[in-house]
Formats: sequence, structure tokens, C-alpha cells
Amino acid sequence: MKTKQIPALVTLTAAFAMCIISFINDFSLSFLIRTMFVVLLGFYLLGCIIKLILDRNMSQMAEEFTAEDLGFADGEIIEDMEFIEEEKES
Repeated sequence: MKTKQIPALVTLTAAFAMCIISFINDFSLSFLIRTMFVVLLGFYLLGCIIKLILDRNMSQMAEEFTAEDLGFADGEIIEDMEFIEEEKES
């Protein structure tokens, strides 16, 4: 999963919401600029934190698991399946 765009998407979503809120509440331009700067900075940092968490979890999920990691010896799964098929035939 590509996570490079997550901080930008979170920041743009916050900017869009802030524009709508400022239009509805009729904020002055100076207040809008100061508030927008604080909001965008905060949500950019939040997006970076989300990106780091996702990157860390995705790297752990990307590791390949072998049969030995799951506690099975080589061929044990096949033997178990053959054993089940033999029981069904009886």
C-alpha cells in the first residue's frame, strides 16, 4: 500500500472543512489565515503520524510465513489431510 499521499490527503480534507466552516461563520480574513495555518499544520502532523503507523504495520504484514513459523513440520499438513480422507472412506 502506498502511504506517501496520506499526509497530503488529510491536510487537504482539513483545509476543505475549514473553508466551509469559515464561509458559514463569516470569519474575517486575518482570523481565517491564522486559523488555517494552525489547522493545516496540526493535520499535516496527524497525517504523518498515521503514515508512520501504517508503514510500520504494513512492513510487519509483508513478512512471509513458512510452515515452520506456524508450528507445522514439513509435510505434516499433507499427512493430516490424507488421514482425514482415509477416515471419511471408512
